[in-house]
Amino acid sequence: MSKPRTILYKSKKLADGKSHPVMLYLFIGRDYVISLGYSCTPEQWNTKQGRFNKKMENHEEKNSVLWQKEILADKIIQEMALREKPFSIDEFKEKFGGKNKTITIAEFLDIRIHELEVEGAIGNMNRFVQIKGMLKNYRNNSNTLFTDVDYKFLKGFETYILSRETTTKKSNAYFYMRMLRAAFNEAIRRGYVDEQYYPFKTQFTKNGFSIAHLNGDYNPRPLSMEEFDRLVQFDIEAHPKLARSYWNFMLLVEARGLNFSDLCELTDENVNNGRIAYIRKKTGKSYNIPLTDRMITMLQKFRGKKYLYSQMDKAPTDPKKRNVFVRNQLRFFNQDLEKISILLALDTKITSYTARYTYTNVLIQRHVAVPLIQQALGHSNIATTQHYIRKFSNEEVDREVAVF
Repeated sequence: MSKPRTILYKSKKLADGKSHPVMLYLFIGRDYVISLGYSCTPEQWNTKQGRFNKKMENHEEKNSVLWQKEILADKIIQEMALREKPFSIDEFKEKFGGKNKTITIAEFLDIRIHELEVEGAIGNMNRFVQIKGMLKNYRNNSNTLFTDVDYKFLKGFETYILSRETTTKKSNAYFYMRMLRAAFNEAIRRGYVDEQYYPFKTQFTKNGFSIAHLNGDYNPRPLSMEEFDRLVQFDIEAHPKLARSYWNFMLLVEARGLNFSDLCELTDENVNNGRIAYIRKKTGKSYNIPLTDRMITMLQKFRGKKYLYSQMDKAPTDPKKRNVFVRNQLRFFNQDLEKISILLALDTKITSYTARYTYTNVLIQRHVAVPLIQQALGHSNIATTQHYIRKFSNEEVDREVAVF
């Protein structure tokens, strides 16, 4: 076995009668040649170096591609050799050519959309529908490959999103970039594109495209301890129309920052032996949370016949209609929370997600160790937990106040 190298395959002459294909040459027990998509005349080729010479247009750029192809081929061969199985040229060609040659981003997104619809994950399905539509508007074609997505592509995509009259907030660009990044990661996992083409910034790709600067518009904050104390004392009897939303928000806080969409799916079957057990839709992680006296009181007041969130008793069963119903409930819920914020003259706007940050803040005030906070929140990576904690000011972190 020898290292892969690039050759001008003079045994084959192209239609012009002068050019020959540029091929990747392998010797693994026998000779193999694989087309690299280039051709040239002998006068444009440096046989000793196995590269185009200066007579070839854009020779430096094309030689860089040839070099990358040789590196990729060698990497694939070494990985196949480590398995100690006979070499398969068909497998090599599949890995070397890359499935990204035969599948566009739009086609891959269609696959994910179908999968998520079958799984009943309508919220995520709709997100992929949105990113597919935005990409189509940006490029005005459906033939874009994953290998077409580089820093220049992403910067142009960002500019396009921000230039749209109806979506000028950075948070919109952040949303679409996150979805495109998620699609790219999944395509890599499935072998549709090699990780060497990953365009986003990581600890290994410092010059990749970063989406962090787009996250400025969305900055959820926890209630301060003083604000939370005022919320606890909120006069529900004076505002009975806000009672259900108030108690459900308090339930979200005490249930370790329970997500609203997860709350909507909890039924009597999730409550056993004084605990709530459920699987979070976003991460697939299992939670098992003890019921506090306050949580028991909340459930006694507002649980439905089947669902803990009473409005879900009348939710449609069709997945798409159900998703719309939950989104509308969240909108009504957040509207009520905003009214409570105004009535209490809070500096922090309350939303359903404020519950998760507020719960985290409570743990910090109690000086709970970060690994335990990570476990309580269900984060796979402690860096995610630290991201939550960094959002709180030093003054808040240093202050210890009894809350519950």
